[in-house]
Amino acid sequence: MLKSKPSHLSFTRAQTFSDLFSALFISLWYGKPIHTNFTTQVPKDIQDINMSTLKDMEKAARTQSGIEVTGESQSIDLPVAEDGHIDRPFTTWTAIGIAHSITNTAMGILLTVGTTIPFGGAPLSFFGFILMALVGLSTATSLAELASAIPHPGGQYVWVARLSPASPRRFLSYATAIASWAGAVCTGASVCLTVPQVTLAMVAMTRPDFEYKPWMGFVGYHIVNILTASVSCFERILPQLGSGCLIFTVLSILAIVVSLFAGSTKRVTSEQFFTDYYNISGWPKGVAFLIGINGLNWSFSCLDAVVHIAEEIPQPSKNIPKALMWTIVVGFTTGMLTILALYINITDMETQTDFLTVVYYIFRQNKHAAFGLQFLVLVSTTGAMFGIQTWQSRLAWAFARNRGFPFQSYLRRVVPSPFNTPVWAILWSACWTALLSFVYLASETAFSSLISCGILLQYLSYAVPLVLLLCHGRPNFAHGPFWFSKLGCLANFVTLAWTAVALVVYCFPYYLPVSAAEMNYTSVILVLIGLYIIAYWVLWGSKEFVLPEVEGTS
Repeated sequence: MLKSKPSHLSFTRAQTFSDLFSALFISLWYGKPIHTNFTTQVPKDIQDINMSTLKDMEKAARTQSGIEVTGESQSIDLPVAEDGHIDRPFTTWTAIGIAHSITNTAMGILLTVGTTIPFGGAPLSFFGFILMALVGLSTATSLAELASAIPHPGGQYVWVARLSPASPRRFLSYATAIASWAGAVCTGASVCLTVPQVTLAMVAMTRPDFEYKPWMGFVGYHIVNILTASVSCFERILPQLGSGCLIFTVLSILAIVVSLFAGSTKRVTSEQFFTDYYNISGWPKGVAFLIGINGLNWSFSCLDAVVHIAEEIPQPSKNIPKALMWTIVVGFTTGMLTILALYINITDMETQTDFLTVVYYIFRQNKHAAFGLQFLVLVSTTGAMFGIQTWQSRLAWAFARNRGFPFQSYLRRVVPSPFNTPVWAILWSACWTALLSFVYLASETAFSSLISCGILLQYLSYAVPLVLLLCHGRPNFAHGPFWFSKLGCLANFVTLAWTAVALVVYCFPYYLPVSAAEMNYTSVILVLIGLYIIAYWVLWGSKEFVLPEVEGTS
């Protein structure tokens, strides 16, 4: 693992290799070679301006029209927080680590086997994964373009403030911030419950008399939330956690893939793998495909998480896009290996309904093998929660700096050494995550629908700045070093199209005929969240919220 404060030599080498691989990937995708040593084409009149700080230089460059940014911005550092100093311990490598630990594509596939098989089996998983990878690539590209132009820990709501017309600017920015933060909190709630459920499923395998009760998951939920929030308060630990989770997850996936192929004595044929559509949902195949793809969609979600460490990484306009692109590359590679290893070796869809039972039957009812491989999934999933705590707290911290939350005088503070993090914002977000656990105690069905809202809120927070960008006109946008004039536009439209599809399909009941226990209340919860945003705006935001200072707004 890289140290939080690497030497100059080690940092240079890491950056060089990252630049080479990133340039190779982007040039293959874009069809043209792209230089790794980016340089901004700055007109002569801007070069002659006498600027006292790099921030002044950036502001002057933004205010000039006709600047052609060919792929490399100046090394302009963002200002540190007003209420305390925040370090920049992240590198491109550790940023990839924290981004991938949250997205966690391959582990997401393993955890959602039970919710994917009933809607299409192997064909759904294979073709659905490719579709979601394309959507994920489009989303990552769209976010990378905006993050490259306007690197800011607020991310989406700051981009909205930059692109929106004057009259609805404050409300749109405010609503986007709440949606973005709420999506992160809902995602955290999902992981906090998944960890104890996976743990107790392992206990149940070793003790057949064990019976799971909701209160057990509730207690485990809070243990995970408290543990990960406490550790996330220490800034110097976060880069090591990110890189450690990345290495552990990749090695674990390789071990799982090899084990599944080595332990299996029966495999499906190629015809069964590609055409044997196993659908017991009650929906027609097409609708079942779109509903069942939800689990795979989560495997390419949470992509904006790395955007919100913009003040904790050098040259964010270059390094954040790299982290986003490499998250997709690593996710697709490990995810495809997992799909192939899993569904080539699942021969009975009726009994092998989750990863634990899949391994159990592949290894001829060997509990130790199932326990061991599931333990790898458990550790990686727990590691994701550290990144999620960082994600949701940085959003809350940035939003509090614009007086978006009550208690903003505390939430905006960066607590000094040994923390060097916005501790109050971490605790604020963790408390909201804790509150959602009571929804689980009241109704598991309602909690499941609440979690489904997490990914929809993410997409909605992406959609608002993308719509504004297209309305503003991409040619008129003062973009950063990461920019694709044509493919970027296509990526924007793909992301928006999938957002519209997901908003409709993910609100459908999961099975037909519909029963109260399996009803999908996602649409109801989305409406309630919308009403909450409006009420919160009327009572607080309209009076207190201050637009972020971004060039191009008025």
